[in-house]
Amino acid sequence: MKKFITVLLMLFAVVALAACNGESDTKEIAVIMPSADHGFLGESINHAEAATERLAEEYGYEFQFLISDDIVEQASQIDKVIADGVDVVVLWPHNGDELKSAAQAILDAEIPLIIYDRLISDFDETAELLGDNVTIGEETGEYFNTYFATELAAGEVNILEFKGDNSSVPTQRSDGFWSTADDNFVKFQEWSTNWSKDTAQDQMETFLTTATQAEVESIKAIFTHDAEVAAGVLAALEGYTGTYTINVELVSAVSASRELLALFDHYEALGINQVVYSFSPAMVVDAIQLGIDVLEGETVSGQYLVPTEMVDNSNYEAFMEGPVYTLRYSLED
Repeated sequence: MKKFITVLLMLFAVVALAACNGESDTKEIAVIMPSADHGFLGESINHAEAATERLAEEYGYEFQFLISDDIVEQASQIDKVIADGVDVVVLWPHNGDELKSAAQAILDAEIPLIIYDRLISDFDETAELLGDNVTIGEETGEYFNTYFATELAAGEVNILEFKGDNSSVPTQRSDGFWSTADDNFVKFQEWSTNWSKDTAQDQMETFLTTATQAEVESIKAIFTHDAEVAAGVLAALEGYTGTYTINVELVSAVSASRELLALFDHYEALGINQVVYSFSPAMVVDAIQLGIDVLEGETVSGQYLVPTEMVDNSNYEAFMEGPVYTLRYSLED
């Protein structure tokens, strides 16, 4: 009996020691994202945090959810989760290539890595999930071709381009657009907005007040990479009080936000049509699910592209009744 009690006490001691050392059989997922510097990212964080907590609880896993203001802080968070011995990482990099060394450390620690939204070039992650940015660009170019078919047949058509930042996302969208856009489209000028409505509005207002009359009046369309950016451009066009004639007929965007869709009829009445390609903040949940799938022992590899939908003045009301839009705003219900 004494021997049995001694063995039992030793077993309790081992369990207690493991608990003190933080050892656990429960697997853990880490989700690492940039902090919100614009509305789309803020919505994404809300969806990601809610999904991480919900899925971890549903499947019985522990989790860490971390956001950062810059690349240095994000790299430090990566060091932390590696040291903590998490079992899978879902990473939305601030800028993929600048975070390459830190991301490689995850793989060197033999931790599966799901990259979301922004690519890391020449990198062998476990899997990556992102919007179909190339297709978004290609379809925007094709839409422009159809919309301006008569003008293109007659000669060149000047347009402006408003990009997001210098990550892989705007690069893919721009490359896609110019791969399908008619050769008679001329990019008169381009800007990088850092996804900011205010920045885009300032840039558009500056162009309208500093360019010549001939230059301003030659612009027929504006290719933007984001709904907030488009909203800033449209506000500048509407607020212009100069003597030049605004001849912009079409403004494109990505991410069919409630705020932008609500203005479709308003700007159509002012002579400006819009086309938007869906890119929902809620799709980050798919990346987190991939991380859970890894913990569940499923095979996860390669590139996963979230499809896009075209939304213009002819179908935006129907889109607002559909599943992509409904899921996007489901957390507010």
